[in-house]
Amino acid sequence: MRAAGGLAAALVATTGAQGLATLAVFVLPVLAPAATRDLGIAPHWIGYQVALVYSAASVASALSVGALRRYGPARCTQIALGAAACACLAMVLGGVAGVVFGSALIGFGYGLTNPAASQVLTRLAPPPRRNMVFAVKQMGVPIGAALAGFVLPAVGLALGWRGAALGVAAALLAATAALGVFRPYWDAERDPRVPLLRAATSGGGVAALRERPGLAALAAVGGLYSSIQLAFGAYAVTMLVEEFAWGPVAAGAAAAATQLVGALARLAWGAAADHWRSGLAVLAAIGLGTALGMLALPPAVVWPEAAVIVLFCALGFCAAGWNGVLMAEAARLAAPGRAGEAAGGVLAVAFAGVVAGPSLLALVVGLLGSYALAFAVLAVLPLAGALVAWRTHRREVAGATAGR
Repeated sequence: MRAAGGLAAALVATTGAQGLATLAVFVLPVLAPAATRDLGIAPHWIGYQVALVYSAASVASALSVGALRRYGPARCTQIALGAAACACLAMVLGGVAGVVFGSALIGFGYGLTNPAASQVLTRLAPPPRRNMVFAVKQMGVPIGAALAGFVLPAVGLALGWRGAALGVAAALLAATAALGVFRPYWDAERDPRVPLLRAATSGGGVAALRERPGLAALAAVGGLYSSIQLAFGAYAVTMLVEEFAWGPVAAGAAAAATQLVGALARLAWGAAADHWRSGLAVLAAIGLGTALGMLALPPAVVWPEAAVIVLFCALGFCAAGWNGVLMAEAARLAAPGRAGEAAGGVLAVAFAGVVAGPSLLALVVGLLGSYALAFAVLAVLPLAGALVAWRTHRREVAGATAGR
């Protein structure tokens, strides 16, 4: 049992929890062709559903400080996965109203997972390996999205979209129960007397961004990058089916391959940041690569399938590869013992960017009639993020040089 308190076990648990939480987020977007027909809504409305998920996640992340202090990171992770399981049931049983309620519930749980993991991993990870540790943990996002792309379309064809959603709910409930083994180790410092809202509004969450240099800029980068990552993940299958004329299973497999490349990219970017000791410079390079990939989407509509897959994987390498470096930078810049609070504040802004991104993409698609053109127009967002990251890096280098 002592191994449950170590770094390896914490990495497995937090990565798995992140993957399952992400799988829940992608249930409806990946199953959109069948689910939207059944529910009587247009496919592009899924963008607004994703926005609702991350609106709730942004609020939960900002208020997570009180929950972490009161319940501890293990219990918060259990609450997050349990809420996502209930959300899947609501979407299956409740029609459009159930989708609305379930989406908010998924977002509430998703907003708790990263601050909880940051609190655990910052305590256990050696500083020289911090970027790699957080990169491994953040692999849960593309792994969860890849599982959604590979598994859910096939299960949906066999059992219907509702059957696929119920399977996800069962996996979430099983993981919720399994996480109980970590409570004696992760939650030992919890204080049941801490009021939830008072703790959240007295210096934690978004307020933490004002207390340490660089955190506000880091949050802005996260908001700009996340707006594109989730928009691309949510619309990749629909774009390939409706605009590139691919079949749903092939489109799901291509989207899953993109996410798997993103998972490997997190390790590569994390290793690069540890090697060069410059997470901000790495974040700038990621934003530039994402923008270039988005600009290539309109001509790619007529490309051979193999070339399209290469482009999508290149986009995944950048658009889905930044999260671990961002979280490691938040931990580095945070005040001692307050990594969870810094993560909550940075992620509150990042999730707000996700709210704007898919909704903005849905609006631009409605105006232009093309997913590929819409992504090309919105390439300005990761480009702006790259500029913020690079300027912050240069300012930090200049400050370090002046202090010698």
